[in-house]
Amino acid sequence: MTRMALQRPANDVGDARAAVEAAALALLGARTLERGRRYVAWGAVYDGRRRGAVLRARCEGSGQEAWRVRVTLDPTGVRDAACDCPMGETGDCKHVAAVLLTYAREPEAFVEVPTVDEALEGVDASGLRALLGRLLLQRPELEALVEEALPASFARPSEPEGARGRAAALLRGVWPGADLDALASRLEALRAEAGEMREVERLAVAIVGRRRRVGGDAGAVLAVARRCVESVAAGLRSADAEERARGLRWLVGLYGYDIEHGCAGVVEALGRTAVAAALAIATEGERRALARRVRGAMARGDEWARYAWGAVLVELEEGLTDDEEGWMELARAHHRPAARCRRLLALGRVAEAWTAFSEVADVELLTLSGRFEERGLGAEFTEAVKARAARAGSAGRERLVAWLRGREERADEQAALGLAEGVLAADPTRAALDELRQRAEALGRWGEVRERAEAVLDAKAPAVLVAWLLEAGDLAAARRVAEDERARPAGFGASRVAVAEALEEGDPEGAARVYLRQAEACVAQRGRASYREACAMLARVERVLSARGREAEARALREGFAARHARLSSLRAELVQHFGPLAA
Repeated sequence: MTRMALQRPANDVGDARAAVEAAALALLGARTLERGRRYVAWGAVYDGRRRGAVLRARCEGSGQEAWRVRVTLDPTGVRDAACDCPMGETGDCKHVAAVLLTYAREPEAFVEVPTVDEALEGVDASGLRALLGRLLLQRPELEALVEEALPASFARPSEPEGARGRAAALLRGVWPGADLDALASRLEALRAEAGEMREVERLAVAIVGRRRRVGGDAGAVLAVARRCVESVAAGLRSADAEERARGLRWLVGLYGYDIEHGCAGVVEALGRTAVAAALAIATEGERRALARRVRGAMARGDEWARYAWGAVLVELEEGLTDDEEGWMELARAHHRPAARCRRLLALGRVAEAWTAFSEVADVELLTLSGRFEERGLGAEFTEAVKARAARAGSAGRERLVAWLRGREERADEQAALGLAEGVLAADPTRAALDELRQRAEALGRWGEVRERAEAVLDAKAPAVLVAWLLEAGDLAAARRVAEDERARPAGFGASRVAVAEALEEGDPEGAARVYLRQAEACVAQRGRASYREACAMLARVERVLSARGREAEARALREGFAARHARLSSLRAELVQHFGPLAA
């Protein structure tokens, strides 16, 4: 780098960009420079200033912080650099990289500020000028204080332009508790205003680069970036070859932000979505070209980046290599069972495909529907989804149930009944039960289906079962469920009490037994509040039996209860308070 290059006007970069990037590479290395490029892409660098050969700027971090960066250039490259981030003391962090790259590419973003002598030229107190000059020589960090005191006539950074710059300014002001819905609305307005595809791309990167800054409740904000990706992918379908190639590279490159933020394994992360969009429109030749770029990224990355990019490589090279077993091993190593399942089905290796299917995450399961149907295995796939939905976690269950409901609407009556049973097993709600009963009754099969439905509800949603049995007037069955000694979900106590109250008139002994069972459940929860509730249940036992002249039986039940829990001193105290000194 020559001193002449440093003195060029801000709008005349010439060879300075290459010189600065070469100096940055020599100082920082390829990996840190690559991370710095991502920060430049989402507009992390701002408030840039240049005083002679000294660059100063702020660089947003991956979270809420914004770091101060200082870089001093000399004729041979970078003389020294520093950042106040935890890794920046020696000046070899990604924030320094971002500042250098921004200066190389957008020198106009660094406002040229006067030297100290120039700044103090109009000050009458020459002694003060001399003192400030000496202080600044000894304490360069005081320059920022001087700059803040400069007259307004001196240059100030201009307002950001373009979708990315305006988005960066909005996102830079985000703090915990900010109104993210309002922020998303403003970002969506920027997306609507962005005319060119590249402006849309820059807006998406400005958002996704700040994923950590906007926090875990940023669904509405990230949805704007997702719509940007969809818009770009749609535009590429009709673009010329050169623009398609560039846009596809951009889509796959977004995955780098998933890696940066540690969410590369999340199926619904924006980078994964962008890669899927690229795969949906890329030709075989374009996929090969993208695969070469991904291999290059793997060569430059650390162990985590190599692993994460490997997952994308699996998707890009699916079906493009003669070494099928080598590809299968790559897919296995990067835990891509869905890709293996697709390829095994294409090769006719159905038994192996089902083995891979068992490893596929719930959220990816439905992407395989068409592949199984193409092989004539649609019915088997549906049964597998029913089984998976019945044991899926909340994240995957909702979409699996929705898929089953959609199939149910299109199926014939017999098939729809089977699907309705699958929905109840996965989503044991009153609505699912009513739908199943209506379909079964229409076919005259409710008698055989009811037993299976009740077994499902007894295991997964006993409160739903009890409410339905009480409504149906089947008190005997409701009592069996209420007296069952298995552990029940929190809140089931209200269902037991409802059953006992329904039994009081016609089956007082049954009511007493259910109240006693609830007292035992309260004791199992421990704590004085639970013990007081247990005593309240015992009081109901005495009331119900005493009303029938069975005081002795009620007393015997209470004494047996006290004897079973004699070691619980807090419970004994509650019994004494409720029933007198002899109760415990």
